[in-house]
Amino acid sequence: MRNLLILILLLLIALPSHAAKLYKWVDENGKVFYSDRVPPAQVSKGRTELDKHGLVVEKVNAALTREERAKELELERRRKEQQELAAAQKKADRVLLRTFRSEDDIVMARNGKLISIDAKIQIVRGSIRRQKYRMAEQQLNAANLERKGKKVSSNLLKQIDNLRGQIRGDYRLLISHEQMKQKIREKAASDLVRFRQLKNLETTGEMLPEKKSGVHSMLETLVICEQACNELWEKAEGYVRKHSTTRMQLLGKRIIMTKSAVKDTDVSLTVSRIENKEGQQEFFLDVQCKDSTPGAILCNSPKINKVRLGFKDLQGEVVSQAE
Repeated sequence: MRNLLILILLLLIALPSHAAKLYKWVDENGKVFYSDRVPPAQVSKGRTELDKHGLVVEKVNAALTREERAKELELERRRKEQQELAAAQKKADRVLLRTFRSEDDIVMARNGKLISIDAKIQIVRGSIRRQKYRMAEQQLNAANLERKGKKVSSNLLKQIDNLRGQIRGDYRLLISHEQMKQKIREKAASDLVRFRQLKNLETTGEMLPEKKSGVHSMLETLVICEQACNELWEKAEGYVRKHSTTRMQLLGKRIIMTKSAVKDTDVSLTVSRIENKEGQQEFFLDVQCKDSTPGAILCNSPKINKVRLGFKDLQGEVVSQAE
């Protein structure tokens, strides 16, 4: 060690006054070198610059390899992403605290949104009910013409087909509304947890109950078909025939529908088959009773709720048979 220090001092003394710099580096074999110039082969490698007193002035790290540079860039990207997420969270927290003064405010806002969507759902259900009546009338007109030996006009057939399409579209809208309600519930629950954290309140994870409209969510009967969809469709037809008290009105490749409820004891079932944005087949069951107080009681009874919940079991039956 002493000899090394003497060597460094001698090298520094030997350097011209205007170039009193000394570079130190270690080669790939671990051998230490000192010089007033850095060899070209060493430029991209790590080195240390010493002043005329032998003290470290600057330390230059070795140039990064392509793989190391890629990792460094990825690390930098992730750090930037974390900074952006942190900034977004702070902004969201400020908005949350400005918007709500208490936990009750969050719950009231959620309930208000859900009630608003429930009102839209009732409008759509009413539209479906009217369209089913209109379709029944048009189908009866077509049947009467056929019984008289007359040709059913293309205009009448087109009207029936348009009604079928409108009903399918309304069921898509119903599912969209129900999914929106689910998102509102999830967002409110998340806001409540965060609000409690920011206010240093006890975080129980519980959400105050919402105001119920008496209408069941169609998501309870939504089935995503993953395999054997045609077999599931056949089982859906059998399920409708078994549990509906009204006659079959429409039996197609994408919709199975019985006639609208007329009596207080009637139960009308509809199953739609719609492709979602991910290309999956969605089967969902809608249960409708007569638009009356006894009808509403029937549709919310344990018996009918069992029919709703039982629809999802069809998927399991199809999968078991396939195996």
